[in-house]
Amino acid sequence: MNKEIKKEFSNFHLAFTILGLLAFGIFLLIMSGLFDTAEPILQHNHTSNETQQNQSQSANLNVLNEINKQEEIIKNNPENHEALLSLAHMLNDNGFYEKAVDKYEQYLKLHPENADVIVDMGVCYFELKNYNKSISVLESAINLNPKHQIAHFNLGIVNLSNGNIEKAKEWWGKARDLDPNSNIGRKAEELLKTNN
Repeated sequence: MNKEIKKEFSNFHLAFTILGLLAFGIFLLIMSGLFDTAEPILQHNHTSNETQQNQSQSANLNVLNEINKQEEIIKNNPENHEALLSLAHMLNDNGFYEKAVDKYEQYLKLHPENADVIVDMGVCYFELKNYNKSISVLESAINLNPKHQIAHFNLGIVNLSNGNIEKAKEWWGKARDLDPNSNIGRKAEELLKTNN
């Protein structure tokens, strides 16, 4: 009788231990970022608090008001290229990707050598799920600046989304090699490990 009680206790203990280990393993996988989705990185900084607040309708109205103000500034002063770029970033940050591409193209006609802006435009095409266009735009940024680490990293993301894992790994490897100790280099290394 004592042996049966001891055996039942042991089975309960074993099952409890296994469940505990499974829960701990799942926790570790979640914390490692394995289930995180990979997103491309924008070259510019997001437009401050407006982006974080756009969860609410009032914040959305504020964003629309800011966009309208910026458009008015450009209308009154078409030579204000910085305002044009700021508007493009604002549109990009708030999900108006087609309009952002239009403004980026206008800006790039005036400043065709700006690889950072080209990278941001490539991210817009990614968000629009036009992966082939995104790839060609990002590659053109690398032609201008062969050491543009974010462009390399983003090419990995876009190729992954386009179903080309080998090409994605190739770009992440290049991004890592450009500066292994940077945040981008470490992210590229993580993606290489998780997609191996």
